[in-house]
Amino acid sequence: MKAKSAKQTLTCKQVMKRLKDLGTAQNVKTFRNHGVTGDLFGVSYANFKKLDKEIVGSQELAEELWATGNHDARVLACWKADEKRATIKSIDAWAREADNHVIGFEVAVFAAYTDLGARISRKWRALANEDRCALGWRVLASLAMQPDRSVEEGGVLDQELLDCLPILEQTIHGAKNRVKQNMNLALISIGCRASTSKQALAVAKRVGVVEVDQGNTSCKTLVAHERIQHTLAHYKAKGKLPTDGAGGQRRRHC
Repeated sequence: MKAKSAKQTLTCKQVMKRLKDLGTAQNVKTFRNHGVTGDLFGVSYANFKKLDKEIVGSQELAEELWATGNHDARVLACWKADEKRATIKSIDAWAREADNHVIGFEVAVFAAYTDLGARISRKWRALANEDRCALGWRVLASLAMQPDRSVEEGGVLDQELLDCLPILEQTIHGAKNRVKQNMNLALISIGCRASTSKQALAVAKRVGVVEVDQGNTSCKTLVAHERIQHTLAHYKAKGKLPTDGAGGQRRRHC
């Protein structure tokens, strides 16, 4: 059996060199199409996963990587940040500085991973700012898939999700573009949770198709009721629930 290699403790400068070496022009083009601006090496997510396994993380390293302003470094910062040292203030700061929806997604994933997940989701969903409101719904989508996660661990109860359904139904079509996208994802997640599935599916059928401008990308907007039904059927055939899958695990990169 091949022995696992030990993780390396690298400086921010050393990590930046690794990131630069892993970047490609094609990936830069792809990320630009997704709205990423500024300094960018173009590292693939396959390589991010490899680096995540190879490099020892710390809050100090994460903060240094974030401070570079480089997109790839900021992605890795979200992967390496210490969730036990996170505060609403510190996560808010990163969310405000996230200048595109790709890095915003990474901040949302980190926020959902912490014990502050539900509180942050509520705070962001109430904001008029499109980007942060969208992130609030994205956090909720993650939490909805984790029914066994306690409130103390940042999880959400069924009633909170059920209370969100009328809001989704009444406001999704008039919401701003990125907010619509993540509201739709939240609706799908609520529909994939056994205890809220019936109610969410009924709402999803009434909501119908949600129009989202995906920009210069090949991304498609999921039709919520179709996705919910397909996912439920897929897992039922395996004798499982959707929340038994990767989405139901409290980890950052499932």
